[in-house]
Amino acid sequence: MNLDYKKAALAAEFAHLVYKDKDEVSKHLKNLGYMDWAWFDNEGTQAFACRKHKANEIFIAFRGTEPDQMKDILADAKAWRKKAREKGLVHFGFAQALDKVYDKIVRWIAEQNLDDGYKITCTGHSLGAALATIMASRLDAHELYTFGSPRVGNRDFVREMTKDGINHWRFVNNNDIVTKVPFPIIYRHHGQLIYINHYGNIRKMTTWQRIKDQWRGRLRAFAKGQVFDGIFDHSMGLYHEKVQNVYLQSKN
Repeated sequence: MNLDYKKAALAAEFAHLVYKDKDEVSKHLKNLGYMDWAWFDNEGTQAFACRKHKANEIFIAFRGTEPDQMKDILADAKAWRKKAREKGLVHFGFAQALDKVYDKIVRWIAEQNLDDGYKITCTGHSLGAALATIMASRLDAHELYTFGSPRVGNRDFVREMTKDGINHWRFVNNNDIVTKVPFPIIYRHHGQLIYINHYGNIRKMTTWQRIKDQWRGRLRAFAKGQVFDGIFDHSMGLYHEKVQNVYLQSKN
């Protein structure tokens, strides 16, 4: 799969961290050596961008859906399409949510005085994954790591991202229900599927093998009293834990 497990683990950590408050984000980033960073928060859309001192790579992480935030829910629900800035059509609500912080993020990047050939990596979970995907398409990001991402754009949008050479690792945890919406007829997934099976391992599977594994996950969840397995599997905490475990296993 050519997956960099170390970087995937860092992306999962950032996609999980962005759910924390600003002070906790600041403390954690500094502990990791990311001294240059900025927090963006406007009308329900939150994100941070960071870089290690004088490093030529920037990470951008977007916060996902928060059930107690009505604006997040409304963004998810606006499922009609609009023209993408690059090519094709994208989910109206996702694009609208990104626009609330987009210009400020681009301005912060410009202020970093990066050398030619700098790299941008985007990440996020749920709604944040959708925002990260559109952001990556607009900036021609080098890499994109998404966790529990819904479908974002139509076939032309996906083709344009592929044409631009954006390396996208799309993580799906077993029965995560959000990865199955919105409507597959008019929306498409982009990126390399990284499927996490019900044992917590990353496996390359056929469609039939995934169906069998998903039923195993449902049965195991039912035995534990977890009725809504698809919602449970969507947790960013679970994604973070499982990707970190896979990374640690890859080192042995």
